[in-house]
Amino acid sequence: MKVKLAVLVAAVAAAAFLVSMDDSRRDVLPVLEIREEGDAFDLIAIDGGATGPESVAFDAHGGGPYTGVSDGRVLRWLSGDRRWVEHSSSSSGPELWRPAERRWEEHSCSAPGLLESCRGSQDPAREHECGRPLGLKFNNETGELYVADAYHGLRVVGPDDKVSRPLVREWQGSRPFSFANGVEIDHETGAIYFTETSTRFQRREFLSIVISGDKTGRLLKYDPKSNHVEVLVDGLSFPNGLAMSSDGTYLLLAETTTGKILKYWIKKAKASTMEEVVQLSWFPDNIKWSPRGGFWVGLHAKRGKIAEWSISYPWLRRLILKLPMRHVQRASTLLSQLGRQVIALRLSEEGKTIEAVSVHGDVQKAFKSVSEVEERNGSLFIGSVTSPFLGVYRL
Repeated sequence: MKVKLAVLVAAVAAAAFLVSMDDSRRDVLPVLEIREEGDAFDLIAIDGGATGPESVAFDAHGGGPYTGVSDGRVLRWLSGDRRWVEHSSSSSGPELWRPAERRWEEHSCSAPGLLESCRGSQDPAREHECGRPLGLKFNNETGELYVADAYHGLRVVGPDDKVSRPLVREWQGSRPFSFANGVEIDHETGAIYFTETSTRFQRREFLSIVISGDKTGRLLKYDPKSNHVEVLVDGLSFPNGLAMSSDGTYLLLAETTTGKILKYWIKKAKASTMEEVVQLSWFPDNIKWSPRGGFWVGLHAKRGKIAEWSISYPWLRRLILKLPMRHVQRASTLLSQLGRQVIALRLSEEGKTIEAVSVHGDVQKAFKSVSEVEERNGSLFIGSVTSPFLGVYRL
């Protein structure tokens, strides 16, 4: 049985290698090359043994970044003026200056009763207990931080709180959310938009969502005034990150399985309709607007023919689904490290590629996949759901 399994794994890996060769040599786009840690690039280790800073956010005062990690906590990185400052919440208050140091401050958690036993956990099997915060978004007027927790649903942290509280934990009181993911706020109306990546699979089963061709993902809207959740779009293939346009007329949405960036119209004549902006050769994750124009898309991995065929051909899908997902994930990780690894793209609003970011050497080892790039104050903050580091690249 073990021999047969090994043959299956080898066959799938070989096929993936042959059909997923990196064709980036044909690229003629401007590329930011990150080759090693140094003057322009830092790796900030995550606190307490946790890993996976999937998304980052900054508060209204410029504090942060904040990020959610593998043990269910939301952490805040304290920085400024060559010194590090601690304070109890994101609201303004007395500051305690300390000698220059590099450290994380715990901001909140989803499971306070399990905080000590969960602290430092990297075990996906405990995510339903500890929580797994993914998308983060501040309401700059109230100071509240909204958190899309993969297992505990849509949550919020008040400016003076240490424990997040649930806004929407279940779908209309009938079942827990399977996989809450991206989150965005309409600052004009107060509405919260978020994605449920699948109603069949949980976050730790994310590869099964892609390989099975699951189309149970949804775009949802939460109205804080009525406490009601509305389904805006269903039948999506791994809906992931969200970003709202500056005028509030539309949302950009990453559909990971298909590699598409979609536009959902909130206002104007096309309201409540969706259209394709661009289809990428990678698996897109989170979306963040760039102050230099366009938007950044974090790239989990290159989309090879093996992924497309597993969706198109049931026999291949059945073959791959028979394999232990840890082996499939390991093979996918190894393949993603071949050649130039493009970790992010900056696209125009029309979907044209403006520039790319690639990593090499030891930096490539640190970022086996990238979930988000946030551009702020002349730096790129690079988050990864698999890495024990947050990357900071100074442009």
